[in-house]
Amino acid sequence: MSPPGQRLTGLVADASVLIDYVETDKSVLALISRHLGTIHVPSPVLEEVRGLSEKDAASLGVHVAEPPLHQAFEAQAGATPMSFKDWLCFVVARDAGWSVLTNDMALRKACDSADISCVWGMEAMALLVDAKHLSAARAMAVARKIARINPFITDSILERFRHRIGL
Repeated sequence: MSPPGQRLTGLVADASVLIDYVETDKSVLALISRHLGTIHVPSPVLEEVRGLSEKDAASLGVHVAEPPLHQAFEAQAGATPMSFKDWLCFVVARDAGWSVLTNDMALRKACDSADISCVWGMEAMALLVDAKHLSAARAMAVARKIARINPFITDSILERFRHRIGL
């Protein structure tokens, strides 16, 4: 991951992270895109996210892109346990030299094996706190909301996050 304050060239967000922020605090997506790296989302991934239209995404600084056919075909041929849409995030990030913003373990493993950097969904908030673009208190409040809607965010993850942001 980049040092605090250093901007990434771009981030490809999967549906899991988008859903977490859309359902808790959309404005965090704008902060991520503005201060960490422009968030890109393949159009088929956006279709999974209720409550985030292409127009809404644009207003938050999230760039929605139609992947070229060769990327879609490669993603379709990807092996399980990843979905087509996760493979699509992988292929788009790899081809553009961007990082992946995800909470999905299978996608992270694929990225690790291909030397594609990954950022956890809440890790992005920690980086914003480090760079003074988000208060630790607000980040923790959003993290608690995410934990209420996302069963994979456990008490132990919340506690590590709290410690990571200095609360």
